[in-house]
Parts: sequence; C-alpha cells; structure tokens
Amino acid sequence: MGILTKKIIKELEKQEYAVDVLPILDKFQAEHNYSDEQMNSDLEVVLWKSFGYININKYEFFELTEKILSNVKEEGINNSEWCYRYACAIVYLRRFEEALEYCKKSVEIKPDFAWAWLELAKLYYKFNLLDEAYKAIEKGLQLKPNDYTFLTLKDDIDNNRGFAFCLTHYVDEKADKDENKEELLNIDDEKLYNEFLNRSEIEKEIIILDELEKFQEIVDLINSLPKEKLTSSIIYSLSKAYNNNSEPEKAIETLLIMEDKEKNTALWNHRMAYSYLCSNNLEEAEKSIVKTLEIEPERKTSIMMYRLICSKIGNRKVESEESEVGLKYLLKARELATDEETIILTEKDLGWAYDHIKEYEKAYNHLQNVVASGVDNIWLHSELGFCFGGLEKYQEAIKHFEKAIEMGRNDDWIYARLGTMYERLENYDKALEIFFKGLKTEEKNSEVWLLSEIAWIYNNKKSDFSKGLEYLEKAKKLGRDDIWINSEFGWVYNHLKDFPRGLKHILKAKELGRDDEWINYEVGFSLVRINREEEALEYLLKSEKLGKNDEWLFSEIGYCFDCLNKYEEALPYLMKARDKRDDNWINSEIGFCLNRLDRYEEGLSFLKKSKELGRDDEWLNTEIGFSLKNLERYEEALEFYKNSEKLGRNDEWLNLEMAECLEKLKKIGEAIVKLKEALALENCDELFIKGELGRLYGQEEENFNEALKYLHKAEKIKNDDVWICSEIAWNLLNISDDIENLEEKTANLQKGLEYLNKAKELGRDDKWINGQLGFVLTKLGNNKESIKYFEKARFIDSEDEWIAYNLGVVYKKVGEIQKAIDILNIVLESREYKGWTELELAWCYALIDKKEKAREYLKEADSYIGGEIANSPELKKDFETVKQLLSTISYLS
Repeated sequence: MGILTKKIIKELEKQEYAVDVLPILDKFQAEHNYSDEQMNSDLEVVLWKSFGYININKYEFFELTEKILSNVKEEGINNSEWCYRYACAIVYLRRFEEALEYCKKSVEIKPDFAWAWLELAKLYYKFNLLDEAYKAIEKGLQLKPNDYTFLTLKDDIDNNRGFAFCLTHYVDEKADKDENKEELLNIDDEKLYNEFLNRSEIEKEIIILDELEKFQEIVDLINSLPKEKLTSSIIYSLSKAYNNNSEPEKAIETLLIMEDKEKNTALWNHRMAYSYLCSNNLEEAEKSIVKTLEIEPERKTSIMMYRLICSKIGNRKVESEESEVGLKYLLKARELATDEETIILTEKDLGWAYDHIKEYEKAYNHLQNVVASGVDNIWLHSELGFCFGGLEKYQEAIKHFEKAIEMGRNDDWIYARLGTMYERLENYDKALEIFFKGLKTEEKNSEVWLLSEIAWIYNNKKSDFSKGLEYLEKAKKLGRDDIWINSEFGWVYNHLKDFPRGLKHILKAKELGRDDEWINYEVGFSLVRINREEEALEYLLKSEKLGKNDEWLFSEIGYCFDCLNKYEEALPYLMKARDKRDDNWINSEIGFCLNRLDRYEEGLSFLKKSKELGRDDEWLNTEIGFSLKNLERYEEALEFYKNSEKLGRNDEWLNLEMAECLEKLKKIGEAIVKLKEALALENCDELFIKGELGRLYGQEEENFNEALKYLHKAEKIKNDDVWICSEIAWNLLNISDDIENLEEKTANLQKGLEYLNKAKELGRDDKWINGQLGFVLTKLGNNKESIKYFEKARFIDSEDEWIAYNLGVVYKKVGEIQKAIDILNIVLESREYKGWTELELAWCYALIDKKEKAREYLKEADSYIGGEIANSPELKKDFETVKQLLSTISYLS
C-alpha cells in the first residue's frame, strides 16, 4: 500500500491543472516528514509527480519524469499508467521505438485506458503505420465517443501534418483553439533540443527549480557553487531567482557583476530592465529596455516588457496628476501592443486614464474598443459605469454598476459609485439604501467616504442633522479630519445655530488649506452671529473677491456694514441682494439702513414691502414706527409702536420712543406714563429717563417742583451732568416767579445761579446758558454783569429775539437808553414780543423826554397786552411808572 492518504488523493484528483498537484505533494511530504527517497520510491507518488512534470512541457521535466519513473520500474512495468507515462516522457528524449513498446504494453495491461491508445496512435503515425494508427484512434473513440483529442489526431493524420504537430494540442478543446501554441514544445526544433543536451546538470536543476517556483533553493544552490562554475547562464539564473524571490536589489547587484562583459548585450540589458521593474524603479527600467531594443530591435520579450513598463509609468504619472506625460506612455504602450490580450490591456489602461482625468468621451471610445474585443467582465462594467457617470448618463452608469454587482463584485467601492449615481438623479432614499449596503461589505476601503456621503444626504437633503452628525462622528472616529469633514461639521453646527462650534470646525478646514469663496463666506457667517462683525467683514469681502456673488453673500456684507454703522457702504450690497431675493428680510434690512441714512420716506416704503411679504414681528413694527416718527407722523408711528408692544416688546427703547411721540402729540401725561414704565425696567438708563421726566414736568406741565424731584434724583446718579444742572437751574428760576417772599425768592435765584455756573464750568457755553445767566443776574439786580452774558448770547445767535429783548431791557436799566432803543427797535421789527417791546420803548423814550413817541408806544403796548397789564401787578407797576414819567415836566435836565 502506498504512502498517500485517501484525503490527499481526493485533493489531488480535484485539481484542474496538472501542475497544481506538485505543491500539494510537497506540502504532504513536509507535513509527514518524508524524505525525497521515500517519496520517489512510492509508485503512486511517482505517478502523480510524473503527471505534473509531463504537463510542464520542457525537456528537463521529461528527463526528470523518466528518472523518477525508473526508480519504481520494477513495480511500474506491470502498471498501465506507468507504461503510458514512461512512453510520454521518452518520446521527447527521442527514444521513439522504446516509447512505442511501452504504449503497446500499457494497452495490453489495461485495454480500456483511452489516453494510452491516444499516445499509441501518435507513435504509429510517427512510424508511418497508418492502419495501426487509425485502429488505435478507433479504439479510443469507442472508449471516449466523439472525443476532441482523438478526432483532432485523426484530422492531423488525414492531412499528414506530421508527428511533431500532433504533439502540439491541448486536451481541452477551448484551450486548444484559444491558447498560444508557440508555448508548446516543438519536437522538431533541433536547436532547442541541442541546447537541452548541452546544459550541465546544474543548469537543468536550476530550470526545474525555477519552474517549480523554488526560488530560494536556486539561490542557495548557486551561492554554494565555486566561482569557476559560475557561468553567465548561471549568474543570469541567480538574478532571475532573486527577482522571483522578491529581492530585486540583489538581482541588480548580481547582474552588475557581469556589467563589463555583458553591458552591450540585449540579454543583460533586458534582465537589468526586468530587475529594475521588479524594484519599481521604472525610470531605470525604461532606460535599460530602450538600450535592449537598440541592440536587438525585434526582440519580442523585450518589446513586451517595454509595453509593460510604459503602461506602469503611464498609470503612475496619471495617478500623480502628470496626465499629459502619463498619456504619452500609455499611448506608447498601446502602440507596442500586438496581440489581442495586450491590445485589450492597453485599451483598458487608456480608458481608465481618460476617466481619471475626466475626459470621459475619450475614455468611452477606448472602453468601447475593449467591449468590441468581446470582454465582458466585472472590471469593464465597473469602469463603464464610472465613465457614464462622468458623462452624466446616470441611468447607463447604474446599469453597468449593477451588472458588475450581478457578476460578483461586492466591495464598498462599487456601492459608493452606484449610490452616487442615485444621488445625481436626486433619488436620495435609494442612494442611502445603496450606501448602507456598501457599509456591510467586508472590504472597507471606502467606509469613511460612505459614512461621509450618508452624513451629507441627511444634512443637506433630509435636514436630519442629528443623523447627519452621527455619521460625521463615525467618519471622524475612523480618522477623517480633513478639509471636507471640518467644512461639513462647521456648516451643520452653523445651521443648528451653534456658531462657536461651527466656527471652530470651519477655521480648522481653513487651516488645512481651504481658502475658497465658500469657506471664507462660512467664516464670515459664523463671526457675524457671535457679534464679531468687523472680522466677519474681512472674510465676506474676500469671498466676494474670490468670485462669490450671490444674494446670501451680499445680504451678509450689507448686514455687517449695518452693524458697523457703515450704512453708505451697506446699502449697495443690500440692493444687489434684493435683485436676487426680494423677500421680507432683505426689504426690512434695506429699510433699516435707509432709516440710519435719514432717508425715512424710502426706508418706510421698503419696510412696508417687508410687511406685505409677510413679516409682522415686533422688530418690523418698531422700525416702521421709527420711520414714521422721524417723518413727524407721530400718530401713525405710535400705532406701530403699540403693535410691537402687543407682540411682546417691552423695553426701554420702545417706551422712550412712544413717550417722544406722545410728547409731540401734546399728550404729556401719557408720555410721562411711558417714561415711568421705562424707568421701572431693570438696567434702564435712569439718568436719562429721570432727566426727561424732569424736563416734561418742568417745561411742558410747569410742575417745577415735581420736575426738580426727578432732576435731583438724576443729579445723584451723575452730579456733573451739564444738561441736568441746566434743567435744575431752569426749574429753580421758574419757581422763583411764584415766590412772594423776597428773601426766599433771592435765595432760590442764587441757587439757580449756582447751577448755571456749574453747567458753565462743566463746559456749557452756548446761547442758552449765557442767556439764562444774563436773565438771573438781572433778577438779582446785577445788571452790568448780566449785560456781559446777554451780549455773548447775542454774539452766538444774533437772530434770537428773546436775548435781544432782555439785553435792551438791561441797557435801559443801566441808563444806556440809546443802546436800549436801538436793540428794542430791532426786536420790534420782528414783531416777536408785541406789546412788551412797545412798553419798554415807551419807557426809554419817556426817560429821554420824548413824550409824544413815548405816548404812542405806550398806547400800542396797552392795545396788545392790556389784559396782561391789568392782571399782572409787576407789569401794571411798569406801566404806571411810564405814565408817571410822562406826567412830569422832565426826567433829564
């Protein structure tokens, strides 16, 4: 019984190709620790080995087959299969008669062994024994009816194609018709046979080890040889073994040993090219193969290698974005391709390359050449899908991607591409379905991309930001931290109004190198919303410079300028935005801007347009009210302010605006109520509001004591406020008019004077302060001092009739009658103080004894202010004084 187990025999029988039994036998030997002698002494092992060796179709293996079969000849001579194998081997060793005898013996032992009858028929034909040959074929066809190999042999004999030709057939019909017959051994090739005969045993062993892919054994064998046995052929074999053993650098070192001797030979340069190719040094490989073809232009294997090198360089250059150079190499590779297989390969490369650089029409043409050659595989349908996608023929692309999947492709790339096509067709549900399938595949090369794309759909097309963020986070955990994901994170967080977090991611994307119009817009967008408008503006203007010119950018820039109070700059941008988005927001923003430019009528029209377009919030009602107030349409303004109040606005500004309108409408009591409501709010401007209450109580209601109550409260908040000091002074002076006690009256006037002086010390030096100082000093009897202030007030505003009138009165009091008359006559022309001016002029003329003129003015005064004279003791006293002067003979001597 042999050493092979039933299990190993079953495995050997399953192999499709004969040579595949050899590594299985080697593995079996190693696992069971059998020696070569034990293996080569077992008939069953030897028969399996010979089966593999014969099919390698090299003289060295026919010789090796003969040797190992001879090891078991004593047992094998009675075995039909052994006799058949032995005959097959020695045929190629030119032992034809002997081979014929062994074939005869094989069929004698086992008459139903069809393959022995096939070999016997060939040998009969060799010896021109045609009848016997046909009989052997007939016997074979009985055993294997209509068998291709027997029918082919009969046809060869019928057409007398020769014995050597009969040996150049594959058993499989398809292979026999499709495969390259040049690879099969031609027994009539004497040169080839003599080369075999002239090889040393070491060279033969190297060839055998090379075919069996035992490269390390070749290296060990050659390196164990003495130098004198290292022929050029053996050194070439060593370099080849190093290359096949994935040690190309050692292969190059080995070849360089022969450089001086071999550098001008085609073989040496060819082997150098191959070694450089194996080491991926394509530039050096190209140099060497070009040199090879300069030496031997028709060398087929070198032309094939040159094509391969051009293909590899071309693909590499295209991948590294050197497409122009890459395409030159790929076109050269296509030029070098001569057989159908390499033509298809180079057309595929060109199709891929043009796809890669997005020249899809050219890609399509090359891929169609591949289709025309009969190729119908996964790669082609995948690439056609990619190409049609680039051509925006998405339905066609889908067909090819689905065909590739149907044919067995099941990686994440194919689902990524297929899903993208559905995205392009805006079928986002289907795209998600496909992307999720991609996530389930074993291959994970596109997992991060798939997660990112799923996130994008949820964020941008379904507005499901929680889902979108979930998948973005998954992509980030897998290591994605590039421009795209940070841009997407930033956009989503901005959309969720988490602007600080959005800004963080967008700035990260910018740091990573993104500096286009979109990223600068998003930075600006984020900064605006965290009140960093000045910084935002820089980014938004840069976005515009980079080419963004849509309504959203113009809106943001306009808004920024508005926030920075640069309304002239804001308006053109807002108007450009309105050209593209005539909605309620842009109209309200333009209205706001125009209001700040004091163009209230225009502003109002835009604000009303915003209201027509559906905006009706507290802000808009407030802004419309603001326009109307500034157009002095206080009643209408008040209605819009009230609307804003109904919508929930209740702040200091609104109450003050309403108070102002009510004041203008002479509804002082209601205005005071609004001021008090404003005062009740937290963090209000107490100084201003209390000042305003003081002003309204004093100037409008003439409730000077109530006014002073609020003004003194304001003074406690800020005791150096010019306006408050002025108002306190004014109210004190007005109270003095109602105080009858002279001492109290004087004290009150003195207090008023103190506040006026304080206001002046604090920097107030206008007409009003100087006029009031003149007035109070007059009341206190300090007429000369009062003239100084009245004159200054008149210098500031020569048109002010009240100042001129009081100055004239004071000049009268100090006896400068002519100056008084001159000034009072100017006042008289304005007709501002009718009756009062005439009374003072009557007094002046009476004092200088121009009684007729004095009587005329006194009469006019009585006609204008007779009622006031009758009701005012002080005025009546002045009137009587003038009358008394007129009744005397002379006041001046």
